[in-house]
Amino acid sequence: MGKIRIKDIAEIANVSIGTVDRVIHKRGEVSQATRERIQKLLKEHGYKPDIIASSLALKRQINLAVVMPRLIHDHEFWKLPQSGIKKALEELSHYKISIDTYYFDQFNTDDFVHQAKKFPYNNIHGILFAPVFQEESIAFLRRCEKERVPVVLFNSLLDDPYVKSFVGQDAYHSGYVAAKLINYGLEPKRAVAIINLSARKDHYAHIISREKGFRSYFKEYSDRLSHLLTIDLHGVDDQKLHARLNEMCSEYDVAGIFVTNSRVYKVAGFLAERGPRSVRLVGYDLLPESIDFLKRDYIDFLISQRPEEQSFRGLMSLFNLVAFNREPEERQLLPIDIITRENLRYYKP
Repeated sequence: MGKIRIKDIAEIANVSIGTVDRVIHKRGEVSQATRERIQKLLKEHGYKPDIIASSLALKRQINLAVVMPRLIHDHEFWKLPQSGIKKALEELSHYKISIDTYYFDQFNTDDFVHQAKKFPYNNIHGILFAPVFQEESIAFLRRCEKERVPVVLFNSLLDDPYVKSFVGQDAYHSGYVAAKLINYGLEPKRAVAIINLSARKDHYAHIISREKGFRSYFKEYSDRLSHLLTIDLHGVDDQKLHARLNEMCSEYDVAGIFVTNSRVYKVAGFLAERGPRSVRLVGYDLLPESIDFLKRDYIDFLISQRPEEQSFRGLMSLFNLVAFNREPEERQLLPIDIITRENLRYYKP
């Protein structure tokens, strides 16, 4: 192993990088037991701080930016990464750092393009970016490359050489896991539906990957199903959504539904109106509405993407790259957590 890094000590101690940094520099609140454990690890592994780099980082003003969709209507998913941003600010409070968030409308490419054109590239040292529109996001990355502003992605992956790191879930395998969850105990010759409730599926690379993973699993078990449906329903109100789902359930003997994003509570609302539960439902994330339907047994499984951890780890990686020139891992993949009514209390919404 090469020179031991703060990141290595943090992983061994199972604490954040900021906690190790506070112990090293004797700043901030750290419990006595944690402080002693980290100090012991630092000594055992012969850690030697880079005094010059640390001194420069403490004196230099570092401006980071988060570019992500804004909160809209009744959907609270994009509220969750904000707590990770707040936590990163707290961890880095002893540095001269600012983290500003720039929001765009995830349903409007023109708004994103407008935001990208007026973005203050000259005053930003690094960007944490949650991409939506593929073509426009690539153009944004090209501009960042031209301005030499490093970019870390979260939530959705773009396969681009300029991206320094991606923090998030393996979308393909989370879709594969969702299919396996639905397949358990599935009666033969019944239908399974994939429901896309995103604005436009082709704008979201991770939505497409989830569907591919889901279909890949059922290729191995195609003889069990009567039909594997995909229904794209973007921009519809609840009344139209319920009408389309009712039409689907009347036409096919649906045993399971996979919702490819965190709007799974919309489909759960439809199932609750139909009465006794008869369809296995799988979707994403611990939003308040989904938690309620999980408790009531209208959602069987929620797959957590850990959006708070995505934004936190993304910003910490970006800071260490900008401040100390520490290259982050190219892929920082988070666990595929499967949450049920029975284990819900062990997960923090």
